[in-house]
Amino acid sequence: MADKSNFPAISRQVTELVLSGSTAHAEEAINDTAEQFGDLAVVAVLDTLEPQVAAMHLSAFDGGKLSLATMLISPKAWAESLAFFAATWSEDMIEDEPEVLAESLFAHIHGIVFSTDDAERRAALIHAALATDWGTTAFAVLFSTATGEIIELANDIHARGAHSSGQTTSDHDVIPLALEIARADADAWDRVLFEMFPDWVPGENQLRARSEEGDDDEYHHEFALARATHDLLLRLRKQVPGKAASTPKKGTRPSLGEDIFA
Repeated sequence: MADKSNFPAISRQVTELVLSGSTAHAEEAINDTAEQFGDLAVVAVLDTLEPQVAAMHLSAFDGGKLSLATMLISPKAWAESLAFFAATWSEDMIEDEPEVLAESLFAHIHGIVFSTDDAERRAALIHAALATDWGTTAFAVLFSTATGEIIELANDIHARGAHSSGQTTSDHDVIPLALEIARADADAWDRVLFEMFPDWVPGENQLRARSEEGDDDEYHHEFALARATHDLLLRLRKQVPGKAASTPKKGTRPSLGEDIFA
């Protein structure tokens, strides 16, 4: 039986390391916790980190970097941390480097969702993230980088169903993630589409990517136009809670020493 009394100290240690910029050392502390107390202890520690601290730590890792935190963070804790992913973005960054920011967000989300082969965990992560406004916007950012492909996939899903779809003319990296959402949570898939295409009225108009020629106003009655990646990045940045990262105060969260494995 793990000595649960150690977990608050581990949580404080991880928090201090993350806030000091030592994500590698924070990950070492997480790995040591797993070796001494098991994976469930890591889940318990990660659950008690402030969401902004968890976001800072997870953002240092993507699909190309191994992280125990990435593989073990609970769906709820990840969904809460996702609210802070855009906290360091400025309007100038969004204006000048929207593709770079979208790519970093994709690396993070893809790395979390596909960190294991556990289909039930992937579904739980998707459900938790897309139950939030910021999570829905975050996924919409990713899909806005391949609007044409997403429209093609959405039409195919509408015609044949999510589990019979998957064939598109593109091999864009977001397609497997989009399919994972559609197959795991149909309501979540619809929410992402409505976030991308705010004027969409199913059965009355069609999804359409914005024209490079700037003649979209001619078709505004016939089509639901997609939001641009830039606009969705701004929406995500504005959804970041106003709370700054700080060392958790005593009493702000339930004690780790009580019933953590209940």
